[in-house]
Amino acid sequence: MKKVLFISFEYPTGKTYCGGVGQIVGQSRTALLDLGYEAYTLISAGFTSRQPVKLLFPEGLIKNYSSLNDFLKDYDWCKFDYLIHHFVNWTKELKWIKKHKEKRPKIIYHFHSILRREKESGFRTLNNFLYNQERMIELADKIICPSAYEYENFARYFPVFLEKVVLVENTIERFSSDKTIQDKIKSEHNIGKKDIISLYVGRLERIKGAHIVLERAPQILKRNKNLKLFFIGRWLEPDLYHKLLQVRRKFPFQFFYKRFLNKNELFQYYYLSDIYINSSLSESFSLSTHESALCNTALLLNHLPVLEKFKDAALFFDVNKDDFTRKFEALIKDSRLRNKLSKKAFEVASKFVKRSRLKENLSRLLIKN
Repeated sequence: MKKVLFISFEYPTGKTYCGGVGQIVGQSRTALLDLGYEAYTLISAGFTSRQPVKLLFPEGLIKNYSSLNDFLKDYDWCKFDYLIHHFVNWTKELKWIKKHKEKRPKIIYHFHSILRREKESGFRTLNNFLYNQERMIELADKIICPSAYEYENFARYFPVFLEKVVLVENTIERFSSDKTIQDKIKSEHNIGKKDIISLYVGRLERIKGAHIVLERAPQILKRNKNLKLFFIGRWLEPDLYHKLLQVRRKFPFQFFYKRFLNKNELFQYYYLSDIYINSSLSESFSLSTHESALCNTALLLNHLPVLEKFKDAALFFDVNKDDFTRKFEALIKDSRLRNKLSKKAFEVASKFVKRSRLKENLSRLLIKN
């Protein structure tokens, strides 16, 4: 039985933040376990030799190590057949592995966005261990690309390494509608039959466009008393968090913030929601947009190339104009428009899910390598 070690800075274990990266790690791990691989997952917030790490075993048990060095006392890298780095640019360790003359693991780099593209767009990553992405691309034996959109970008930025890249599009985990949980949510937030529920899901930072929504939220909430707006995700930029708190204080019965929700509960918010907002300024795939579409939610999206698949199934706004407010209020007031768009978005997302071949693609990749 071949051993695989996933390496990630996030994973859906317990009540801690887990974004799209961690969820894809979880789904990839499940796929390989189903295929008969012995799949382990190494999780750390920063991946330096002195920081604590967690090891998730194939059977689901978790062992805590005080540092990476302690982990390496029990597990030599070369005892694994594959190391799959999910956005962890750990070049120092990989250089050592590549120099190993005897049997060594194949190194697979699963990137989730191209950082040079984001940098050239004026953004910065807050995770210091992401900066060596280009060195990771050079060191890896194979590279997994998460979407057709980023595959095109990769070909433009790194044509010399194109033969290493395999397109394995993200997949989506679905949860069923649960009336009991939904009734609890309605009761907690005093949601009535005539209320319009809108959802923002993502980190509280500018690259996700959180500032766009927060700047316009007060005037929209003031004009639309039946609107209830939920922000869900951890905050990373203090000034945006303070702005969020200001809006919450001013509109305590209309504006709500949840730092963390487990995935099943998040899906119940999707099912209850009338309007999903994706104001992000940079996306490689946008897991939450697909998830909300699968729950029959009308989409209000920023114009991003990766979201072109929803071009006839959503309202798109222009961030350079005050287009957001106009489009948002159009959806708040027009139930027929919401119903029409939600049905179309559901069809687009459903077709994507039916085409998903995560397990087959991973199996093909590992067999060839």
